[in-house]
Amino acid sequence: MTYINSFDKTKIFYKYQKGKYDTLVFLHGIGGNWTVWKKEINYFKKLGFSILYLDLRGHGLSEAPFEFEKYKMQAFSKDIRKILKKEKISKYYLIGHSLGGAIAINYCVKYKTKIPQGLVLIETASTYPYSHNRLLNMSPYITNILRFIANHKPTRKHQIFDPKNMKEVDLSYTGLKENIHLISYLAHLTPIRAIVKTLDNIEQYVFKSQKDIDNTLRNLTIPNLVIGGKKDTVVPVKYSKLIKKLDKRAKLKILPGADHRVIINDPSEIEEIMYFFLKHKTNKRKFVEELNIHKKTKKKQ
Repeated sequence: MTYINSFDKTKIFYKYQKGKYDTLVFLHGIGGNWTVWKKEINYFKKLGFSILYLDLRGHGLSEAPFEFEKYKMQAFSKDIRKILKKEKISKYYLIGHSLGGAIAINYCVKYKTKIPQGLVLIETASTYPYSHNRLLNMSPYITNILRFIANHKPTRKHQIFDPKNMKEVDLSYTGLKENIHLISYLAHLTPIRAIVKTLDNIEQYVFKSQKDIDNTLRNLTIPNLVIGGKKDTVVPVKYSKLIKKLDKRAKLKILPGADHRVIINDPSEIEEIMYFFLKHKTNKRKFVEELNIHKKTKKKQ
């Protein structure tokens, strides 16, 4: 296991696998971990890309601090920057699903002179997509329960973070089928306090910074691929269209049958769309030739 002590000493789990080409940085959504990207990671690793994935703070094998301020949007971006600097990665794409995409946007807001080679934003919003009393578009009743649990005394006990006692939970399609006790696993994997405090921090951040977010997207000079799911009720497709409206150069792809779990339920479609996006954003002839060979091989399988 690879950990880094981030700017505020929070331990962040990540894995870096160096390949022949630029690094793809995979950022998962709220309540998940890096394994939601397993299929896509394996696909692009075979193509020769360098791969970096991590568990966001409060998720998976990373530490879940109790303090509200440790889940500020900027904290997630700082974690990424810290890892990139440690591994001396200068050429990279940020690929984010849901919360991961929002973090990728914030990264560009915060690090205007150190922006990535490009963005892939899947089922992501550039504004806060929920009412305050409807976390993740759930009912006010459920939202109140979640906030109560997040702040109730039994959840406030500080536990010593020991990576040796952490167990990776597989949230890929195969992993979900094999995990009978998924709910109990998730309760251990992603504390409710981490989910609630992350979302409430994002709401505050967007309220204060919406103008800066919009201006950053309007003035992006890097390639931006935006993917939305037409059946997505967690982050409805209108938010993908809004990003496209702000960044007129962005490529927008709407998937008719996709809900909010498209990266798990239909990784092949995501791989296909990303494949063509990345293929057309490189001038390396050898790279393009290798992609074409891989594509032909895949069709024969």
